[in-house]
Amino acid sequence: MAHEIRKHDKVLSVRQPMWHGLEDLLSEAPSREEAEKLVHNFSVIREDIYRQVAYFDEVEMQYKTRYELIPEEQINVRSDTDMVLSSVPRTRVDIQPQELWDIAEEIMQQDSNIVIETAGSLRDGRDIWILLKLDEELTIKGDPHGNSFAYNALQNSYVPGKAARFQPTNVRVQCANTSSMADMAADQQGVNVSLAHTLNLRERIEEIRDFLSTWRIGIDVWRDAKEFMASVPVRTDQVNWFIEQYINAPTEQLTSDRVKDNIEIARMELLTEYFADYNNGVRGTALGLFEAASSWTGHVRAAQTPLTRFKRAMLTPDTILADARELALDAANV
Repeated sequence: MAHEIRKHDKVLSVRQPMWHGLEDLLSEAPSREEAEKLVHNFSVIREDIYRQVAYFDEVEMQYKTRYELIPEEQINVRSDTDMVLSSVPRTRVDIQPQELWDIAEEIMQQDSNIVIETAGSLRDGRDIWILLKLDEELTIKGDPHGNSFAYNALQNSYVPGKAARFQPTNVRVQCANTSSMADMAADQQGVNVSLAHTLNLRERIEEIRDFLSTWRIGIDVWRDAKEFMASVPVRTDQVNWFIEQYINAPTEQLTSDRVKDNIEIARMELLTEYFADYNNGVRGTALGLFEAASSWTGHVRAAQTPLTRFKRAMLTPDTILADARELALDAANV
């Protein structure tokens, strides 16, 4: 998938350059007004659609054409470029870019540590996003390399089939690829708050406020779980047991030499991840096992295609990671 940042799209990023190099790079988080003017300085106008119909004029005895209104559909038009974005049902109520920024401002007012991280548009404005960051580095006691940040994404589309949505995420949205990743991960994890195209947007803001408090609790639960695993030691024999169980071998009679070789290669790959530099500080703990399994599954494990690996990492991570966590804690008791 291409980045889908086109001629009439604008993108901003705070401090960290983007892979495509098309962003306006800012040295500090902008205000809502600065960011909105930079990347979403337009509105979406609704216009009627007419179709050309041929008919026979019996008075003048000749064929002519007239224009008839299509009652069910209208087109979304970008105000600053006059570009047609899509045709949509007449009954659909679109959330304007300004309104999406109103929601972002409401969220930032709820927590002074939430700031703008990235924002922009895709496909000439057919899709827009605002990524907010909880500007508190999340640290894990016992893990010197476990620092990270949490994000909230607001996304909207002006084409049929997509609603405005709010998503707690660990994906730094910066292009079409990462926008889709945030969508798929939020759907899989059940944390996608759809801001349906209705007039009751204020009710949706109240729902987001409730979700934010739950999100904060979830971050604390995640941190506590990792810190507990970092406190649980494992011996060499327990590491070997974990690797054998995580990459399980079928019954000897049903296993060909080729399958046996593949299993041994996979186990060596997992062991290599366990001894990788990022695991310094947590190696010898249940957390070290968990992080090695997570890295191997998402980045190293053999896949038929890159898409297969992507789907495995993004669409089923909760099940995979839950299994790895349970097995890592079991290993400490073997």
